[in-house]
Amino acid sequence: MISNYKIFKTIAVVLGLIVFFWLIYDYRNSIGNVNQNYIEANSNFLKKNYSKALDLYRKASLLEPNNLYALEGEARCLMRLQKYNEALEIFNLVLKKDKNFVPALTNIAILYDTIQDYEKAIIYYRKAIQQDQRLLNRMSWFKRFIKNIHFKPSTIEERLFYLENQIALENNERILKNKEIDKLQPDYQM
Repeated sequence: MISNYKIFKTIAVVLGLIVFFWLIYDYRNSIGNVNQNYIEANSNFLKKNYSKALDLYRKASLLEPNNLYALEGEARCLMRLQKYNEALEIFNLVLKKDKNFVPALTNIAILYDTIQDYEKAIIYYRKAIQQDQRLLNRMSWFKRFIKNIHFKPSTIEERLFYLENQIALENNERILKNKEIDKLQPDYQM
């Protein structure tokens, strides 16, 4: 019995050391591969400096043309700058490259919702939820804390249900847009 314990303990220590050294090796090899423009763009986006973030996302996209997150970041900045047609073009470009890219599916739904094309918003909200069930969860308190969001934003599913219920009403009874609440809703970010 004691010998089995020593064997398992030795195996656990060896595996722990292997994982530890592998993590160090991986960190050292990937540290130079991170696009600094992309990191700075994310930081500026969170600070609501959308013009600067847009420039940095564009630089990151030039250096890494296959970085869908940088392209999608460009589209989110354009959406926040109310350049909706340009944002729509980039979201569609991202979805042409990867039709199941959840951040683009979710944010194009938010864009359609913003420009009051509710039927398309519903379609894209459904596609996004179908691709990733995590969209059904609320933003965690820690993520809200990090992003300095002082309220509990609605989930994608809640917005989808709200739109579907409002669309089912007569035209004169619908309340599809509430500018005060809608402007507080954050973009979807992975």
